[in-house]
Amino acid sequence: MAPVHPVNLVALLHLCLSPIIFVEGNAGVNNMPFISPNPVEGPAQQDSEVVLMSGSKRAPISRMPSMGSFPDSDSYAFSHNEDLGFSIFLERRCKVVYFIRHAEAFHNIAEREHELGSLYLQEEHSGWKFWDAGLTPKGVEQCSKLRKELKSMAHQLDCEVVVVSPLTRTLQTARLTIGSVKFTDSPPPFIATDLCRERITNCPADSRRRLSVLKNEFPEVDFSQCIQSEHDSMWFDHKEDSQLCKERGIRFLKWLAKRPESRIAVVTHSGFLNRLFSQFGLGIAPDDQEELRRRPANCEMRGLILCAHRHFSDVPGTEGYEETRIY
Repeated sequence: MAPVHPVNLVALLHLCLSPIIFVEGNAGVNNMPFISPNPVEGPAQQDSEVVLMSGSKRAPISRMPSMGSFPDSDSYAFSHNEDLGFSIFLERRCKVVYFIRHAEAFHNIAEREHELGSLYLQEEHSGWKFWDAGLTPKGVEQCSKLRKELKSMAHQLDCEVVVVSPLTRTLQTARLTIGSVKFTDSPPPFIATDLCRERITNCPADSRRRLSVLKNEFPEVDFSQCIQSEHDSMWFDHKEDSQLCKERGIRFLKWLAKRPESRIAVVTHSGFLNRLFSQFGLGIAPDDQEELRRRPANCEMRGLILCAHRHFSDVPGTEGYEETRIY
């Protein structure tokens, strides 16, 4: 059967949110917890058990709701049976992706406490006070907690690459969480890309510092996939509304689909994730849809499966080629 043409995201890629995983082998998809850095108040706060979150509710893995149905698609790598409530993908088309929102940064405090809320972060109100904001002491503690939970997982977080937004708060979060976990083999490489940065508005907190400064401060990170301008030309020249951010999110998924790794960690931002996930979850159980689309907490990790309905090529002129430009 011929592959479908990339005219519709749902017809191309599907983020499967499932409490029961049937793909086994090298993909390593048997253990995909949602990890929250902020446990419920009270005695449960002392419990180190890794749990899944759904909105404001926290449920043990064994009590997660069942999977709903998934949208149909004409594809040779995809099998769908709505009556049975399952979708089956070829393992080689699937990747486990651990999405991590950055820990608390200083602009998060300002947004939460100022009467203008997020509007206060706009350049016209607070100037450049929160330019490329770094983590707060609480944010550093959140990273420490997530790092401990990663170490206590029954199956090691054996990601093959860590993809990170080139903003300071995400780079710090990546270093203090996954970058501080001791791996059995060599640690995974860290790659920064503008494809997964926060939506670009008139908010200096979402503008990165000079590229040479970031490279010097984070020598473990490969910045070759970023726009190679010393100053943040993308922030100055390419402001985004929600639709443009959504489109960049799709290009990011295609970029991930082209990569050779099957287990990937992505350290990014809540605004970007909200716009990305809002495009998925049609036709699944309401509880699962809410769990997929809700805004992630600071330093929360959300494990998902990225399933490509067909092959994506990175070679121009070949079958399945998709351009994944940054903008």
